Amino acid sequence: MEFERRRRKNGRIDLAPLVDIVFNLLLFFLITYSISLDPAIRVRLPESETAEARADEPIVISLTREGGVFLGDRPVALEELGGALQAGLRLAPERAVRIRADREAAVGLLVQVIDRVRTAGCSAFSVVTERP
Repeated sequence: MEFERRRRKNGRIDLAPLVDIVFNLLLFFLITYSISLDPAIRVRLPESETAEARADEPIVISLTREGGVFLGDRPVALEELGGALQAGLRLAPERAVRIRADREAAVGLLVQVIDRVRTAGCSAFSVVTERP
């Protein structure tokens, strides 16, 4: 005896499971994506065993190994650094200044920046390092 097979008139694929998988993948990547808090200026920090972590929002000065000086994320000439710091410290005199110097930056440039920070009226500054 021969049975007759039913033929489907609608041969479509259900897309709901595919949409669920795509949304789950999107959610997974959004949750696991880590946002970097460091600025885009690439500086390799020297290591220090006695480094302390601080939670306040300081003024950040970055020194690159090529001799570039950045106040926050904008480049600034060394001669203009003192005036820019004084303007920033007038708004919040209790803010600390952090100096992020590349480990291959010239020591003379670092000393000049420290002098500019002190003449701007800031006594609470630190040189940022990283733990080994």
